[in-house]
Amino acid sequence: MGLINYILPFIVLITIVVFIHEYGHYYFAKKFGVGITDFSIGFGKEIFGWNDKAGTRWKICWIPLGGYVKFYGDRNVFSQAEQQELINKYNKEDREKLFILKPLIQRSIIVAAGPLANFLLAILIFFMINFFAGKDMTPAIIDEVQKDSPAFISGIQKNDKILYINNRKVTSVLEVSTFINATTKESIELLLLRNNVEIAIMVTPRLIEGKDSLGNLVKKKIIGIGL
Repeated sequence: MGLINYILPFIVLITIVVFIHEYGHYYFAKKFGVGITDFSIGFGKEIFGWNDKAGTRWKICWIPLGGYVKFYGDRNVFSQAEQQELINKYNKEDREKLFILKPLIQRSIIVAAGPLANFLLAILIFFMINFFAGKDMTPAIIDEVQKDSPAFISGIQKNDKILYINNRKVTSVLEVSTFINATTKESIELLLLRNNVEIAIMVTPRLIEGKDSLGNLVKKKIIGIGL
């Protein structure tokens, strides 16, 4: 059951990403009059599909690790002779649908449209997260200072508010650990607000072994505070 909880969201997510990517190719190919025979989500044997009025086969295949848009008359052409051989197979009306006969700028747009569509999808996702979930703006006020910790030794006190870490402004409690672990210096400078007075304090964090979000062993810097 636990494995399914990972696999199903993965399949749904990759299906959405693949569809958006391939639809970028599809949209501009249609716009420039390129014929499209297949729009596939996944590879391998077809699970189910349907044909639209333009003759494009929309299908879902067994292996959900990608997809493709197949253009009318699509095949690898490596020379002028091969291109002419391909052209001779089609009448004038059908030649208008061939990808290889479209102007270079149109072919370039069709090829680039897939990655661009994913880029726009990423922007949309981050916008929606920011719009609906917002950004945490909880001030970084210290609730606890562990005894004999680097923070305790440096004179940091409960109810101190962290304003800056190494000259980086702290706008959220979530940024404190990130800023501390991002520093390459041995000591960290904290600008605190205590009783409406700004105080600068240097702290030398301790290194402890921990795990990141992927389960990898990493060394984390801690100064011994609770927020």
